[in-house]
Amino acid sequence: MSEQVNLLNDATNLRPARILQISSQIGLFLFPPLVLAYVVHFSPLQFLGFRSISKPFILLPALVLMFASLPFIHMLSDLNHAISLPSWMNAVEQWMQEKENQAEEMMQLFLKVETTSGLMINLFMIALLPGIGEELVFRSVIQPYMMKFLKNKHLGIIITALIFSIIHMQFYGLLPRFALGLFLGYFYFWSGSIIVPMLMHFVNNASAVIAFYMFYNGYTSIPMEDFGSSSSMFTILSGGFVGLLLYTGYRISEQKA
Repeated sequence: MSEQVNLLNDATNLRPARILQISSQIGLFLFPPLVLAYVVHFSPLQFLGFRSISKPFILLPALVLMFASLPFIHMLSDLNHAISLPSWMNAVEQWMQEKENQAEEMMQLFLKVETTSGLMINLFMIALLPGIGEELVFRSVIQPYMMKFLKNKHLGIIITALIFSIIHMQFYGLLPRFALGLFLGYFYFWSGSIIVPMLMHFVNNASAVIAFYMFYNGYTSIPMEDFGSSSSMFTILSGGFVGLLLYTGYRISEQKA
């Protein structure tokens, strides 16, 4: 992480930093599950969840959820930032804050682009690759294993979402990322196709990339970090919509083909 931040401090090193970021995504999240699938299963794509969506209508609540949940997710983020550790854990809290600052600095510098080509690179690097690679690791591989190991589908989804959140090493985004992991995990379980959480993940990340691009280039007055922030009433409504959309996804999955 620090190596990437140092590279980005010099604008001339933005290209190699992008290459490093893309290589990391491929090496850590895309390549390993593909290799594992080819080693352990006679049908690798089936093992990874690449199946047709038997009930395509489930995509509607899945994708709408990524937008309807924004005020709710923003509330979780505020709650997360309000958490403070005991004084005897000051060193740990300082370390977590440094990690958070490094990640924020790196992402901000990646996102500060003024050209369409720069936007396309960011959509590929920040939205498409994580949307595919992270879902292969967490939903295709870890989640089914956890569900089988723990002998409880809900606990398996919850633990996978927690690992998904912790692995990003951003404590102040732990709660919202955990909630996102739950959304992705349940819609994968309900749909039976990894394509659904991949699309959800891509839409979530792409929305943030586009929101930053629009603000940075003066097309909107809403900063990315305020995208989705709203009044208490809208936050409550958002929470209600989250529950409704999750229930809708569940009901669709229960319908007979």
